[in-house]
Amino acid sequence: MNKRIQNGALYGFIISIALGLLLANYTATTYEGDLTIITYLPVYDYVVAVLRYGAIGTLIGMFIGWRKNKAEYEGPKTYYGEVFLGVFFLSIGIAALAFLWS
Repeated sequence: MNKRIQNGALYGFIISIALGLLLANYTATTYEGDLTIITYLPVYDYVVAVLRYGAIGTLIGMFIGWRKNKAEYEGPKTYYGEVFLGVFFLSIGIAALAFLWS
């Protein structure tokens, strides 16, 4: 595998593991009347959730490294893929907000 793709995968894994530690939910909160019950997830479930972030970050890092490597050899860069992903995620975000507000 190309060195740039390996570095992208490694950096993507490290950054996404750090984000996973911050964003992964480790508690389950239930409300019963006036009481709030907080239960903590088992360590195995938390580790799997954090590793899921790591796997996704690795794939994203490999994709970015591949695109940079591809652009280096092919000449001028086109932005079709980036524009497609941007519009796709923007439309998914708008659909999610519309779903939450309805």
